[in-house]
Amino acid sequence: MKGKQYFDRLTSKEFYSTRNGKIFANLSSSIILKFINMLIGFVMVPITLNYLDKTRYGLWAALSSMLAWILIFDVGIGNGLRNKFTELKAKIRFDEIKEYVSTAYVLFGLIALVLTGIFFSLNRFIDWSKVLNAPDSMKGELSETVFIVFFVMSINFVVRLINTILTADLKNAISNGLSTIAQVITFIGIIVLSRFTTPSILKYALLYTGSNVSVTVIASIYLFRTTYKAIAPSLSKFKLSLWHDLVNVGVKFFVIQLSLIVFAQSTNLLISNLLGPESVTDYSISMKYFSLISMMFAMMVQPLWTGYGDAYYRGDYSWIRQTFGRLKMLWVVVMAVMILMVFVQKPIFDIWLHGKVQVNYLLSSLLVLYFSLFMIVSIYNPFINSTSKLKLQMMLCIPMAVFYVLFGVLLVKFAGMGSEAIVISLIVFQVLPLAILSPIQAHKILNGATGIWGK
Repeated sequence: MKGKQYFDRLTSKEFYSTRNGKIFANLSSSIILKFINMLIGFVMVPITLNYLDKTRYGLWAALSSMLAWILIFDVGIGNGLRNKFTELKAKIRFDEIKEYVSTAYVLFGLIALVLTGIFFSLNRFIDWSKVLNAPDSMKGELSETVFIVFFVMSINFVVRLINTILTADLKNAISNGLSTIAQVITFIGIIVLSRFTTPSILKYALLYTGSNVSVTVIASIYLFRTTYKAIAPSLSKFKLSLWHDLVNVGVKFFVIQLSLIVFAQSTNLLISNLLGPESVTDYSISMKYFSLISMMFAMMVQPLWTGYGDAYYRGDYSWIRQTFGRLKMLWVVVMAVMILMVFVQKPIFDIWLHGKVQVNYLLSSLLVLYFSLFMIVSIYNPFINSTSKLKLQMMLCIPMAVFYVLFGVLLVKFAGMGSEAIVISLIVFQVLPLAILSPIQAHKILNGATGIWGK
């Protein structure tokens, strides 16, 4: 009987108007879309590796990671908008949402113009073959690639705000759907490139970045003419006075994002410089393999940021505590799967990559530990972020990022370790401190935290 009641509830229209229903709808749709994305991504790896060769693949991984740093220059405005959108929607103040959306778009546009001008002025003085430890023969190809990719990413920097709005409105599935469309276009494109052209980072970069920005631009135009017509950005609704509201919370997010970019995006660059581009390929592919499951976990947690914020502003603390409990049970299941993945990694790599990348079991074990701690943080941090109580994270993140780089370099230089040294440093200085402190802060906030825990 309980099973039938549960099924009836999931199929009722009333359920999907509730917070749980919206999260469930997004989650179920996102699982399918993310699975498609990951499946395409896995199939693309050997095709891309065969097209670019191991050195070019490693260089692209390092280069794309480094250029992604442009995303931090939103000064946290995107996350500030996300929290404001959630708060104002809960209070049914849609006119104010339009003003915040318009202000955010104008600010993003101005930031993109400034960054593009600065980059183009400095780019001619940079030898990217030396920065990436690449062969001198690739100097021209890398310079052209960086120039064009930065320009395309500057456009994407602005238009990707539509994903922030979709996420804040508990419509993550649409955002994931846009990513799937771009991934399909890239997949078709790499097949065409591999059959009819010679290896080129520039061609692949144009395909990869161009497909993403094109899909986002088209989606933005469509959504602001239909679903989000009432809050579509308008210059007449731009209010400089709202800058403070967005940036006040945004600066905290910015500092945290800055450290996350150092952790996430500098890894490939460090490995490339310290150990060579080929080592980036080994690390990057192992990371992709184990991130398969952690990405599923992160995808399940993603809609909860907005859900937590809605529950927090409505005083529904019991829902928040119940969600924590369910996620902890899910974490146990995910960990069991990741441990199993270590044991089946070699045969999977042999089939998947045809022996081009060898299994490093020490690296694999460290990645499992890293993701286990990362997922613990993922249970609690979306709630903390939704309340904008970020001072503790902000105080810790920059020192942790600095020590991560220094410790990783020391392990490689003086302990003679390989890419596993960088993962050890990630564990010690990124996820371990937060895995300890985030659960404590989350429970303190629910109990009316004061002091550093509640700021």
